Amino acid sequence: MAKDESAAAHAYRLIREWITSGRYEEGARLREEELAGAAEISRTPVREALRKLAAEGFVEMQPRSGALVKAWSSETVRDLFNLRALLEGYAAELAATRVTDADIDALEAMNAEMIALAERGEEGFLKTFSETNTAFHCRILHLSGNAQLEAVALPLIDLALIMRTYRRFSSERLDKSCGDHVSLLAAFRARDAALAQAVMRAHILSAGVIAAQTEN
Repeated sequence: MAKDESAAAHAYRLIREWITSGRYEEGARLREEELAGAAEISRTPVREALRKLAAEGFVEMQPRSGALVKAWSSETVRDLFNLRALLEGYAAELAATRVTDADIDALEAMNAEMIALAERGEEGFLKTFSETNTAFHCRILHLSGNAQLEAVALPLIDLALIMRTYRRFSSERLDKSCGDHVSLLAAFRARDAALAQAVMRAHILSAGVIAAQTEN
């Protein structure tokens, strides 16, 4: 536990990390005693962390069953990606007016890494690909300069990560995703806010269609 981190914050950070990493998959029961032991804290901060995670959509609280990692229906997946498209589209619009050439260079390097990972197709590459893609989208949120927007949208990216969206994508779809990033970065280079917003929205909505079609 970090020196300035409360027990509840520590529990929240660990449990969220365990969910997003796949240690606890959709529908898994989250037992307070087990979580407390793993985090080496008491059950009270674990209970507080689970309530916060439930409010954010990671966990579902059920009578008699306790806390479960939330399972996703096709409708819920569509709703999530539609909301992401609105928020991240706006973030891209704002970022286009603020990014420096160095910012764009850094984003291009991240996308180049994703392209190389997809081309090599080595065992386990999807995990690294997904992590890099998440970092790419989080960076654009930060570059928007809108802290409130970033705070609202970041948990939605983590929720999408729980679905393991990239496990369902073909190599062609991964290539298309990286191509969308190229188009987005071209809009950033041109400082074209409207185009950046449109590209980002289409990019996320397209991913949402695939994720929803392959759910359940």
